[in-house]
Amino acid sequence: MKNVSIEPKRRAWVEVDLDALRSNFGSIAERLPPGCGILPMVKADAYGVGLSRAVGALGPLGVWGFGVATTDEGIDVRSHGWAGPVVVFSPTLPADTQSLLEYRLEPVLSSPEALASCSIAVRALGATLPVHLEIDTGMGRFGIDCGDVAVRAREVVDVLSLGGIELRGTLTHFHSADDDPEQTRRQWSRFESALARLEEAGLNPGLVHAANSAASLRYDGFAGDLVRPGIRLYGGGTWEPRGVPVVTVRARVLDVRTVEAGASVSYGATWRAPERTRLATLGIGYGDGLRRELSNRGRVLIHGLEAPIRGVVCMDSVVVEIGDREDVRPGDVATILGRDGEAEIGLDEMARLCETIDYEILAGWRRRLPRVEVER
Repeated sequence: MKNVSIEPKRRAWVEVDLDALRSNFGSIAERLPPGCGILPMVKADAYGVGLSRAVGALGPLGVWGFGVATTDEGIDVRSHGWAGPVVVFSPTLPADTQSLLEYRLEPVLSSPEALASCSIAVRALGATLPVHLEIDTGMGRFGIDCGDVAVRAREVVDVLSLGGIELRGTLTHFHSADDDPEQTRRQWSRFESALARLEEAGLNPGLVHAANSAASLRYDGFAGDLVRPGIRLYGGGTWEPRGVPVVTVRARVLDVRTVEAGASVSYGATWRAPERTRLATLGIGYGDGLRRELSNRGRVLIHGLEAPIRGVVCMDSVVVEIGDREDVRPGDVATILGRDGEAEIGLDEMARLCETIDYEILAGWRRRLPRVEVER
């Protein structure tokens, strides 16, 4: 375990390994074709790692820009000193136009109507704004349906001719790049056809981008001009090569007690001790992001040994069983997620127990948990 003696007053915290983040970036960059840029996704506070830390660590590595989900997130990127491109991937509204211009953010727009609305708002301010056009090749969420591009391309050209906006790039989203090569190849083929229709209408699609983390690592030929890694940067993803874990979650032991056979634990008394045993109460709960689904299912590590969760996870605490161990005392550190000695609790394990995905586990650690930078 890394040295945590500098955190004596904290009941629980998230450790962020920026060297691991840089390493994961490098392992993606080395697989890309020459000239392909990287647009790291830092939405949702950089998947819970901390937007300021991610921007500070990745910015000097030669990224093309950063991707966010909202205008406010884009403003946050700017507040941390990044002067390069920032792309806002969720649809924006006309009310966002002033901020988009002021902070030089590049919105992703999903239809000729959205392009027209943005063009009108920008021209009213006497400015020009770079935008990205989304093509829907199967995600079914945002974008011009790939089957309609031949018809709608003319409308896009007409809107762009009015001024106010300029097409910086064209993109799509893969929906199953992590586990369905056939569907991913089909989406790429649809995207290529849509790009051809745009060009036939006299439109330069600009920077072409589609590949997320999985597509960047698993397929050749889908990189386009930019790739958009997210989860793999932060240590998630189950495909090879695996990323280096970036996030470790720790909590302190607040109480240790011995209970007799039949003693109940936590709300609802969902667990009772089958025999005399020792319990440790940790200072972390679902109010910090420890999932309630781990009640009576999950485990933690204390001094490198497993301690199963007993009873229901509470808002601010959780109880684990330590058997007959005498080496656990209040103030000791438990590992909730990550490595302790030779033992490890991985993102994929926790996600499986919670019947969710590693994205949700990573992004779910609350702000109540301080983020602490650590060195290997």
